[in-house]
Amino acid sequence: MGPGLALLAFGEEAAVPVALIFCFENIVHFAIAPMMRALSGDDKTSPLRLIPGVLRKIVLHPFIIATALGVGAAYIGFRPPGPAERFLEYLSRAAAPCALFAMGVTLALRPLTRIPHELALIAALKLILHPLLCYVVLSWVGNFSETWLFSAVLLAASPTATNVLVIAQQYGVWVQRASASVLITTCLSVVTVTGLLYMIRHDGLPPDLFP
Repeated sequence: MGPGLALLAFGEEAAVPVALIFCFENIVHFAIAPMMRALSGDDKTSPLRLIPGVLRKIVLHPFIIATALGVGAAYIGFRPPGPAERFLEYLSRAAAPCALFAMGVTLALRPLTRIPHELALIAALKLILHPLLCYVVLSWVGNFSETWLFSAVLLAASPTATNVLVIAQQYGVWVQRASASVLITTCLSVVTVTGLLYMIRHDGLPPDLFP
């Protein structure tokens, strides 16, 4: 949801910051999740056996491998043959609709029986505090262009991503809360993200708090 909105709102100039943020954020997700799961496990595996296992899960994760290959190909300027490039372009256009469909099926198979009491805090942290913190920190750290700054803030203001539910299902932890978080924050983001875009478009947010 976030990358598509950023490209629609800020144009093709937002493609680079959006891609970098998206890849970095997912790398952090898929790297920290197995590490935290291993450290919080009940088994008494020794660190000498635990660390290689965690590193293996991180390095061999499909998203990590795909990201590394993509960055390497971009760095050396690799271009696949014409038919392969067109096929990859078609796949990339289908990625977002397929992800939304999969999320809908997953949520339908796990109907929301109750709203967890932690969800109010989670929604406030994700939809309000996260973009606010991103906005303040980026304004303080350096003089980024408006496109880079507001792309990062918009992505931070996006609702809980589906990969959170994927990770929860993979490890069997907080699946109900994860699905509820995706559903509720997506509904609430209709108001919060719309308000943020309105403020950006009508100069309600200065591009630099510390000029």
